[in-house]
Amino acid sequence: MPRYFFHVHDGQEFPDREGTVLADREAARTESMMAAAEMLRDAALNLWTGEEWTMQVVDEKGRSVCLLTFSAKIEVPALTSP
Repeated sequence: MPRYFFHVHDGQEFPDREGTVLADREAARTESMMAAAEMLRDAALNLWTGEEWTMQVVDEKGRSVCLLTFSAKIEVPALTSP
């Protein structure tokens, strides 16, 4: 079975040097969503900066499987005059 690598960038680079053995590209995409959900849950308090973070999944040959992109910011309502 092939190995897939889940590289994260959130202002810093976190390359996946070990990878994960999965059945196929679809399994890698599914795994990326589950991993991202866990990371978002764990980083909930630090996520609201508006800074973008990404997870790029590549196969053993470095071919891109998918790219997940996330950002969140708190919108401040505009003041309206009477």
